[in-house]
Amino acid sequence: MTNAYICTCPHCGTKNRIPENRMATTARCGRCHESFSPQNVHKQEEVVLTLRCSNCRTKNRVPAAKLNAGAKCGRCAAALQHQNVLTGTTVMVTDANFHQTVVDSPLPVLLYAWSTTCPVCTTTGPQVEQMASETKGKVRVAKLNVEANPHLATTYNVLSVPTFLIFDAGKLKEQIPGAVPKHDLLYKMARYI
Repeated sequence: MTNAYICTCPHCGTKNRIPENRMATTARCGRCHESFSPQNVHKQEEVVLTLRCSNCRTKNRVPAAKLNAGAKCGRCAAALQHQNVLTGTTVMVTDANFHQTVVDSPLPVLLYAWSTTCPVCTTTGPQVEQMASETKGKVRVAKLNVEANPHLATTYNVLSVPTFLIFDAGKLKEQIPGAVPKHDLLYKMARYI
């Protein structure tokens, strides 16, 4: 992760995230395209996560540095689940752990339904792993083997593989059949982050 600076444009007031290596060159506002001066810059020091409370489903902004200090929901004061939100790896989902992993997830979930006999799944699998590392802390990427877990495949009407299911606040929001490019999946996930 490269260091970034938050720059407020003196002309339009828009906040812009500028990578450290671009500050020496001409950095411009993304909205009005005016150049920045160093006085409007402060370094971005910590990552802030948006975690959903599993009790009341409220979104909470929590600094990553304070996750292990007992982060609590601002609305109901319940402890926020934060296990495995910063690992950057996929989570295997089964019939047994579905509720804990997907329904009670503090992050939106992109569930990848696949099969060992599917030739297309062998090409989309690495793409899913790459998405997990790129979206750590924002999206939980999970994998469901439909052959080993037929109950979930039937419950969510997975008729073909690969299929992507998007869950937010414990509810199925979208179901996307087929091999979908990574940028399309990221675009669809953006509204839930």
